Amino acid sequence: MRYDDVWITGTGSVLGDLTPVAEAVADGRYAPADAAEAGLVSVSESDLDPPDMAVRAGRAAMAHAGGSVTPGLHLHGSVYFQGLDLWSSACAVAAEVIGEQWPGLSLHLGGLSNSALAGLELAAGQLAGQAGPSAALVTAADRFSAPQFDRWNVDSGVVFGDGAGAAVLGRGGGRLRLLASASYTDAGLVGLQRGDEPLTGASTAALRPLVLRERARQFFAAGRHTPASVLARSIAGVQRVTAQALAEAGASLSQLRWVCPPFVGQALFKTAYVEPLRLDPARTLHQLGLRVGHLGAVDQLVALDHLVRHRLVAPGDRLALIGVGIGFTFTCLVLEAGPRPQ
Repeated sequence: MRYDDVWITGTGSVLGDLTPVAEAVADGRYAPADAAEAGLVSVSESDLDPPDMAVRAGRAAMAHAGGSVTPGLHLHGSVYFQGLDLWSSACAVAAEVIGEQWPGLSLHLGGLSNSALAGLELAAGQLAGQAGPSAALVTAADRFSAPQFDRWNVDSGVVFGDGAGAAVLGRGGGRLRLLASASYTDAGLVGLQRGDEPLTGASTAALRPLVLRERARQFFAAGRHTPASVLARSIAGVQRVTAQALAEAGASLSQLRWVCPPFVGQALFKTAYVEPLRLDPARTLHQLGLRVGHLGAVDQLVALDHLVRHRLVAPGDRLALIGVGIGFTFTCLVLEAGPRPQ
């Protein structure tokens, strides 16, 4: 979809303390072979609950946007537990950032690691398609707490970090203009994270830690898919949304100043993004990802805030944000930097 007047007007992010990977290897939490494959330096770990982190990121984004507009839409995304069962973490964040009462919706998105980009696309469509609301707020936050979640070993090729991010969207000008977006779903791979696990009436994470690697082994044991075939379908989804968004934006990958895929380990980054998209790693924020880990739903919002706050985009620079959520869903946004605020 193309956009004529949708802008990112403010960004914000929150990270925890950085735990060196070497410490986790030394005390036996993380296998040396896995650490060598992933190549991470450190991982963000926070004591704050996810909604508290989202509030801080949301307030920072609102202040960055000027703080004078009340969003008519708030979308909050996550991968993991938000602190309580049967409550609205989205409304909890909105009450602290926007206010207790305002015309519009505050909703939680369950797009897993693609939640932030899906939220940006949905919010942009709302802004582009009707006279109101005039602004929207997208937040995402995740914390992967032990013992229920073993951030070091839950999945292959990544280590999960804690953090939150936010972006304010508006019309009439801003820091980054949204040129185009595209999304795609390949639901045929949903079994990769289920394996042979039966569905239950309540979460079993309190009884035994989540181990997605075991579910993946069960999925492949059925014989319908292989690791290579799953990787190929994931790559195809990434290529599809990237090509579509770029075509609608009238841009090419070679023209982009930055390309920001998910924060994953070194080996997965190379096989899933660098080689199929022919990326120059120097034009990505992969090194930032190796310092903070995969932040669940938050990667792209942290990347966006990092680029804007550190003035790494000049007026006219174009960039792409790429999101992938297990299930699988894929989203790509193409943006162009506007004039720098004085």
